[in-house]
Amino acid sequence: MTQPAAEPHDAPGRLWELLDDGQRKALRAEAELRRYPAGTVIIREGDRSDWVLILMTGRVKITSVSTGGYDAVLAVRDPGDIIGEMASMDGSLRSATAIAVEPVTGLWLSARAFNSVLREHPGISVVLLRIITSRLRYANSRRTEFGDSTAAERIAAILVDLAERYGVPVAEGTLIALKINQRDLAGLASASREAVARTLRTLRTDGLLSTGRQRLVVRSLNDLRQLAPDDH
Repeated sequence: MTQPAAEPHDAPGRLWELLDDGQRKALRAEAELRRYPAGTVIIREGDRSDWVLILMTGRVKITSVSTGGYDAVLAVRDPGDIIGEMASMDGSLRSATAIAVEPVTGLWLSARAFNSVLREHPGISVVLLRIITSRLRYANSRRTEFGDSTAAERIAAILVDLAERYGVPVAEGTLIALKINQRDLAGLASASREAVARTLRTLRTDGLLSTGRQRLVVRSLNDLRQLAPDDH
């Protein structure tokens, strides 16, 4: 299956759900609860900042400026995920931008506090390493798989996976309950916005998809799966 925003199916899970009660308590003790309205740029690519955020509610999209100069969506992080961990651990510049797709609340820890907790609770480091390794493996796999498929196939696979991950049953089919636009789809599918618009138009004509302003309803998930790559 060509994976989009979601982590691969063999991913270890989200940080918060993999920790035990004592580890969660240790992180909470050092954290501040912060809230971000939808649309807030929580982390900006290229900035030098030294903190992490563990998402409690709301989702965040991770973007990076492509070689073409537009923001490519790399992933979507869900409640329980951690963002900002790489720069906080190695002191590097932020490698991507994180934008609140929905209102977000999270546990904010400075790099100093976060690394102190990691030293005192090495089990958290082990979990974090598993997650980072899985993300890197997924990124490599995605590049390989995307190289063997057409833009239309990649877009179909993205839509299927978003429907499976964020789908809500409605009268017309499956509503993707995640605010996402054509630009976001283009980034996730490594395709041009023109290719996305063309594919969505074809899917609407074929009765497989209904679209509105940041609203996508998959009318026939089984039929859409047939358009995705063979390994879907």
